[in-house]
Amino acid sequence: MILDHIFEIDSVFEYIANRKTLLVPILCNNFQHTSINKLCCIYIYTEDDVERIIPFYHTEQLQSFSEHIQRFLDLENVFVYDKKQWLQLNGNANVFDIKTLWWYTYNESYDETHYFTPAHQFYWRRHTALEQVNTVIPLQQHLAMCQKIRKYAWPMCMNAKLDESYLKFNSMYPAVYSEIESNGLCVTEEFRMPEIVTNNFVYSQYNYHTLTGRPSNAYRGFNYAAMNKEDGTRSAFISRFEKGALFEMDFDAYHVRLIAKLIGYDLPAGSIHTYFGKFYFDTTELTEEQYEQSKQITFRLLYGGIDKEFLEIPFFRKVNDFVYELWSKCKKHNYVETPILKRKIYKENITNVTANKLFNYFLQALETEVSTPKLQQILEYLNGFETKLILYTYDSILLDVDYSEAKQILPEIINIMQRGNFPVKCKVGGIYSQMNSITL
Repeated sequence: MILDHIFEIDSVFEYIANRKTLLVPILCNNFQHTSINKLCCIYIYTEDDVERIIPFYHTEQLQSFSEHIQRFLDLENVFVYDKKQWLQLNGNANVFDIKTLWWYTYNESYDETHYFTPAHQFYWRRHTALEQVNTVIPLQQHLAMCQKIRKYAWPMCMNAKLDESYLKFNSMYPAVYSEIESNGLCVTEEFRMPEIVTNNFVYSQYNYHTLTGRPSNAYRGFNYAAMNKEDGTRSAFISRFEKGALFEMDFDAYHVRLIAKLIGYDLPAGSIHTYFGKFYFDTTELTEEQYEQSKQITFRLLYGGIDKEFLEIPFFRKVNDFVYELWSKCKKHNYVETPILKRKIYKENITNVTANKLFNYFLQALETEVSTPKLQQILEYLNGFETKLILYTYDSILLDVDYSEAKQILPEIINIMQRGNFPVKCKVGGIYSQMNSITL
């Protein structure tokens, strides 16, 4: 049923108050980032098989419901189609994410593309210049799309167990990555995809529903997780502040230190590659060439398998033991649990799985499960400051820093990053392609 009259609003809230409910928000423009978008309408389905669609900005609506949008966004303990998107619309954080639940239930990323009706495809193809195109697509077509979503999502809502792992993930990840996305990145006219620029800003889009949980980050064809350092791509990214700069913090030998945590091995606070190089080359002092070779050897051993002659080094012997213990558990149970969240990664979902490939996936999961709480702490600390966390890329973060705040905030952010013996290297620059090393 499509809601037509304002006096019906209160009865809707009363009706869903004590019922299990699914909400599907529909944006005004699917090709505009949620952070700068508006809510066109919302689909509501309750456990007694009653469905409604409430228009807020649509050509077919008889009365305006826009003043009630926040009441819907304030709802708690309901299932929402995309919690990250929901939070960017200023929605309540105390909701359950359908896409995350799908990922936990089926161990695969949610694919929403097959829910769009032919009418949606037609309007999007023919009216590319219409900024609020979803406001003219017939409400019945939006309803048909949402019914498809409900058909697959609702049985899962009714039957899935919201275990501790899901609840922890649901509480943290959508909130962290929605805020980073919403902060945006300031760009110049040199940015190569002007069609995704809005008022000198572009917006990233993280997908953490990957097999390992390590988020990809691409929006409308632009890959923020793999920006080339050599082709000029980064030269378009600048600080939003008249007196400000971009500040990058990069973990030093992050994976090596994460592995050391896994196996209970104490590494020195100094250079990891110098430490291992002394084993490799049986020397107390490394040349520059030996140092570079040490880096290459370490990463080859950790990602490609450990050669027998290196098992004499205690660290690699313990790593090798861990790899095959993990492999044994996987073969026995057909899954492994990630180190912190205890989310299951199933053997059948890893193509051509081997002991080393499983270990690499396990390590990527650990990387994200260690990094994301650090991102959360940084965002909480920056609340009230102008400085923004604008990009996370596996082993590094990028901040847009207001100079007036730098002396106060940067030492604390470095402290958050380095907790747990994870030292960082820092760079600063007015342009992302021209970053210079700095020591604080």
